[in-house]
Amino acid sequence: MDLVFSDIHADQDGLDTILDIVFSDEFQNQYGTVSRIINLGDVLERGTTPKEVLQKMTELSKSYPMISVMGNHDEGFLYKRFLNGSSYASLKAHELLSEQDLEFFKQNKDGTYGNQFVIDQKNRFLIVHGGPITPEKVIQEGDDPWLYQRTWQRLSEEDNEFYSYYGYHYKPASAFAEGKTHFDNFIILCGHQHIEAAIKQDKNQITNIWSFQHETQKIGAHTLRKHEFPIEQNHNYLFRFGLAGPQGHHSGGFAKPHFGIIQDDPRNVILFGLE
Repeated sequence: MDLVFSDIHADQDGLDTILDIVFSDEFQNQYGTVSRIINLGDVLERGTTPKEVLQKMTELSKSYPMISVMGNHDEGFLYKRFLNGSSYASLKAHELLSEQDLEFFKQNKDGTYGNQFVIDQKNRFLIVHGGPITPEKVIQEGDDPWLYQRTWQRLSEEDNEFYSYYGYHYKPASAFAEGKTHFDNFIILCGHQHIEAAIKQDKNQITNIWSFQHETQKIGAHTLRKHEFPIEQNHNYLFRFGLAGPQGHHSGGFAKPHFGIIQDDPRNVILFGLE
């Protein structure tokens, strides 16, 4: 079983809450044990405990196979590009990070950090923080190229695609077309926008399969909202995972941690949010 989360945003409490739930006997007896962790990026910024989060992520990476992609806030911090939304306390906590703390982010030979895009051929996963579109296909002269990168791409809420200060906004059809350049019957895993989404493609028909109807269950002291999606053969999917670290949300204490799991045999994607 894969544990999937996105947008921890230097929030130790949010990350610890997710881990306490998923590694509890009650959760594992019902859903299975974690065999791999998929981190969809934005480990850093906005929250106030980056050092503790990086230490926990490093520990997890030594105990479990882990796939990680870069988020726009990770890149913003590492490449010294200012992104708004971090409090004074958050900025000061990040200033105290050492090179050893930042070793979680593997530096590439060209001086960049980590991966923007990971393709899991075995499981047919396309793993990305924002969106899977090859930037060179959509970038326009005169715009900031960084906002077209996969770390910045956003699922469009309009019936068109456009560039803005918040990044390049893509339609689901473009994401599925990009996926088909790699293989058929795939699942796109992304985060970035802090709100869950579930979209299915059957041949040329694209359907929003997210519903506000959900199951509710108790795991220990926690109440979870649960959306379960059985994965059908000969279909493509895009799942956007919610916010793992509430400190990353502009509303602060109103947000709750979100995460997901992917089960095999049969394959299911289950999205969870705390109430």
